[in-house]
Amino acid sequence: MSIRKTEIEFKKMVCVFDGQEKGLSIKKEEEYYGFETADARGYNVFLDMKVDKDVLANWIGSYPKAYFEVVNDKK
Repeated sequence: MSIRKTEIEFKKMVCVFDGQEKGLSIKKEEEYYGFETADARGYNVFLDMKVDKDVLANWIGSYPKAYFEVVNDKK
C-alpha cells in the first residue's frame, strides 16, 4: 500500500455554535480554519493554518458543518 501526498484546501470559518456550553473546544464568533472530513459531513478544525515540517498543527477536532459559516469559500 502506498500513501499519496494530497494538497489540502483550508477554508476560513467562523463558529456559529457556542461549544463552550457543551464542553467543546470551539467558541462562538471565533475564526478557525479547516477542511472537509472524508465523509463531507463536517470539518477537521484547526486554530490556524500553520504547517510545521509537513505536519498540520493546532488541530482541535472534527465538527459538523452546521457549527460553522465559511468566510472565504472560493466557489
